Amino acid sequence: MTAVGKLVVLNPGEGTRWQIGPDSFRTKGSAKERSESFSVIEYEGAPGVPGPPAHAHRTFEEAWYILEGEVRFESSGKSIVGKEGTYLYVPKGVPHRFEVQGTAPARWVGIFSPGRFVALIEELAAIIPANGPPDPKKIVALFSKYDTELV
Repeated sequence: MTAVGKLVVLNPGEGTRWQIGPDSFRTKGSAKERSESFSVIEYEGAPGVPGPPAHAHRTFEEAWYILEGEVRFESSGKSIVGKEGTYLYVPKGVPHRFEVQGTAPARWVGIFSPGRFVALIEELAAIIPANGPPDPKKIVALFSKYDTELV
């Protein structure tokens, strides 16, 4: 990471790396450099692995920009497959889930607003085992901590 005046620059591969089961992501910037307005992650999702269950964030919103691969998003009984160049905006309170499609990984940029809510997926990384199913009670408790409910 480089600082130029108040400008913070993270080069490719920089940022804190996290693992959620077979998926990985990098948060861009440390807590000190994060904006309260938003946080950014670079995510790589593995194919053939179920994504999170349907959930809704009550106090934050997220946006996704697909860089590679295909990701199926479901919301309100409808489904769309996002491919390279697809942008998705998930407002507060909108139930959604996602899952990587095909046989190749997918990569995307995720934006969380307010920025502090990126801690949800950072903490999720600590409770999702590399192999095997997660503990549903821990997931529900963590989601609740971050104003997110399973639907």
